[in-house]
Amino acid sequence: MKSKCILFTGANGKVARQVRPFLVGMCDEMRLTDIASVDTLLENETFHQANLNDDDSLTRLLAGVDAVVHFAGYPREADWSVLLEANVLAVAKLWDACVASGVKRIVYASSNHAVGFYRRSETIDSRVFPKPDSRYGVTKVFMEALASMHAEKSGLQALGIRIGYCGAEPLDARMLSHWVHPEDLASLVKIGLKSSQLNDVVYGVSANSRSWYDNSRAAALGYMPRHSADRFAAQLEGVRENDDIAETYQGGKFASNGFVMPSKR
Repeated sequence: MKSKCILFTGANGKVARQVRPFLVGMCDEMRLTDIASVDTLLENETFHQANLNDDDSLTRLLAGVDAVVHFAGYPREADWSVLLEANVLAVAKLWDACVASGVKRIVYASSNHAVGFYRRSETIDSRVFPKPDSRYGVTKVFMEALASMHAEKSGLQALGIRIGYCGAEPLDARMLSHWVHPEDLASLVKIGLKSSQLNDVVYGVSANSRSWYDNSRAAALGYMPRHSADRFAAQLEGVRENDDIAETYQGGKFASNGFVMPSKR
């Protein structure tokens, strides 16, 4: 059954702008929000400029909402002062407001950086112990933990998507493993909005044969990606980082930034 209203946070972000066109028709109203204005609205979209840390704005945004697609947040490594406000406090406020408003479901953008300190030689599934590669990655682990707590305590169903690089095509050799086409990412969002009794984390990657991820949980939920990074392999194989630590870990430069060699610890 089509939802009446879905709230899409961070709707003006780079990834959100690529995904939104594939979600047209999922609901009577796709209610967009961001701290920055959205210039172009698609079919059934409305826009409400707001800061998720404002309690009154959250209450207004969630009125009549059936589900939330949460893509808002600071999207890269930063000082704690930036990340705590955007990726921790705002997230905690949003989940609490959803419970108070009677919203039953959240599909949220986690990140591959929540597990970025696994080596590229390893294949991992969505149940592995978190190994964040950065402060940014830690905030995504927090979001996953918060979603799990609310699923158990409040019955708020959630799907976390550990998104890799989302774009029309991969740009370097690392992305051959963790790239996701916007259409495939949108299909995961749709699964999160439609599946019953959901409290899961999956990987937001396309059907890449070099993937580091066992995404069998996503497959069990019905995920059938239509795209693959494999067709770009020949042109990107040599496009690598001049950084041995980045090339060792799945998180790339997020892992090597500030890395202290064991001999110097």
